[in-house]
Amino acid sequence: MRSDLLTAVMGNRSRDWHVVILPFTLAHSGILIILGFGGAGLEDSGVQLALAAMSVLGSLWIVIAFDGAIADLAAGMKDMDEEMASSHIGRNFAKAPFAAFRILNVAIVALIVIAELMAIY
Repeated sequence: MRSDLLTAVMGNRSRDWHVVILPFTLAHSGILIILGFGGAGLEDSGVQLALAAMSVLGSLWIVIAFDGAIADLAAGMKDMDEEMASSHIGRNFAKAPFAAFRILNVAIVALIVIAELMAIY
C-alpha cells in the first residue's frame, strides 16, 4: 500500500477513536450522576432497565468501534513500506502490543459495565 494512502487510512481510524470517546465518557458520566443523585427514582424497574440498557448497549458499541480501529491499526503496521518501517516511529509502532490493547479494551469496558450494573441493581 502506498505510504500516503496508508497514513490517511490510519489517521482516519485514529480519529474514529477520538470521535467515540466523548459520547462514551459523557454517557457513562451521566449514568454515574443519575446513580449518585437519582434517589428513590432509581427504585423503579423501568428506570433501572433504561440505565442498564444504556450502559450495556452503549458499551457494546464502543467495544466494537474500538476493536475495529485497533485491528485496522494493527493491519496497517503490516502494510508499512520499508522506509516507514525502518523509521523510529515505524519501529516503535511495530512493537505496539495490539492484541493486549484489544483485550484491555474489552476488559476495561466490561469492568465499567459491571460496576454500573451492580450500582443499578
